[in-house]
Amino acid sequence: MPDAARVSASLRIRRDGGAVELAAAGQLHRLLHGWALTCRLQETGRTADAPQDDSPASEMMLILREDEIRMNRKGEIAQDQVFRVGEWKAGTIGTRYGTLRAEAYTTRIEMDLLPGGGSVEWEYDWRTADRQTERCSVRLEIREEVAK
Repeated sequence: MPDAARVSASLRIRRDGGAVELAAAGQLHRLLHGWALTCRLQETGRTADAPQDDSPASEMMLILREDEIRMNRKGEIAQDQVFRVGEWKAGTIGTRYGTLRAEAYTTRIEMDLLPGGGSVEWEYDWRTADRQTERCSVRLEIREEVAK
């Protein structure tokens, strides 16, 4: 397999306040223990009850392992977070107004990835300095792009 496969990815993030869908084009890299997805995210849809935050495109890297997911997102909205089942993990969210501390308690990670793509799902409780805990779930679908 080449060092990286060109892929398209979609993320569906459900929260207590609604759902957001993001699409991305990027690369899936095989690691010694897991996978790395590097991509550029762009919002593609939002349920009517989801809060509007006018999220611009952003760069994201996910390190995907059986028991842990590490997210680093850069752009106008930035996020650095680790998800590990059964643990509260500290992270940060950066906005144009400043940086907020955040924590995630992950209750489930399910991963089915092959060199050509697959899916990853995780659920977590999320809290920031200015909000109560909310339940979140993410479904990530990755598909290898076929050259035309």
